Amino acid sequence: MKKIILTVIILLIVLLAISYIQFRGEIAAARNRVLEGSEVYSSEYGDIEFAVEGEGPAALLIHGAGGGYDQGMLIGKKALGDGFTYISVSRFGYLRSPFMEESTVENQSAIYAAVLDHLEIDEAVILGASAGGPSALQFAHDYPERSSALVLLSSVSMYMGDEIPISTRIINTIQKSDFSYWLVIKMFRSQFSQMVGIDKNLYAELSPEDKQYADDMIDFMHPMSPRRPGNIHEAEIKPLTGEAMGDISVPTIILHAKDDFLVTFDHADFVHKNIAHSELVTFESGGHALIAETAVINERIRDFLIRSQ
Repeated sequence: MKKIILTVIILLIVLLAISYIQFRGEIAAARNRVLEGSEVYSSEYGDIEFAVEGEGPAALLIHGAGGGYDQGMLIGKKALGDGFTYISVSRFGYLRSPFMEESTVENQSAIYAAVLDHLEIDEAVILGASAGGPSALQFAHDYPERSSALVLLSSVSMYMGDEIPISTRIINTIQKSDFSYWLVIKMFRSQFSQMVGIDKNLYAELSPEDKQYADDMIDFMHPMSPRRPGNIHEAEIKPLTGEAMGDISVPTIILHAKDDFLVTFDHADFVHKNIAHSELVTFESGGHALIAETAVINERIRDFLIRSQ
């Protein structure tokens, strides 16, 4: 029995060592990817990381929880398609954008405006995905003259509450270590994918391009440790009130699935009720990520932008 136990322990140690070697290579590549793809602008409101790609009308891309400018670029390019100058930012506490004492949506909105000033861009399409919704809404409210349109994709629009679920606390604990987070994703990738609406059956039916997009949605969360300061404060974000949303005059399109359990459909309904003349595109299924609906999303957004000119 002692020999069996010793053999099992040795095998576990060997497997852990092999895993750690693989982790070192993958996490180094992830760190290089995020460092090489962006720059940091020091505004009067604080530092902000951003990246610029493409040519055409400007689109400001605002990422969700666990993201950064890289996630914003990934989602924004998929949703909007070609023909834009994409400006993707890292929100407070993500990657090289520091989390500060006054990391409010109002200050985040002001920093977005400072980035556009820095790039000499007068106005842009504003796209807020998931937890990027509150600051996207705030920007459209504070700078309507600089917002040609507002696109909300599976977006948060209401205060998520003071009580942090135990599942979120567990995830935040795992995220303290890049290795532990990497290991969990490797071992429970299918379960993690399902959390954002990508189950095994759906994944099997996706096109090769959409499969790559689904994989990137998860892999682009590495490295996690420099994203954690922003991620653990997501629940504290105080979005605009319904009354304040009523002041938004920017053409607005809201795209959301009814079976989204990360950001429930109530958020889409709330925005639609409070922003006059907003357009709501409802998906009966698709989950939070809406991976299987990317072609429809792109078509609906492009049609909306043409009609909003």
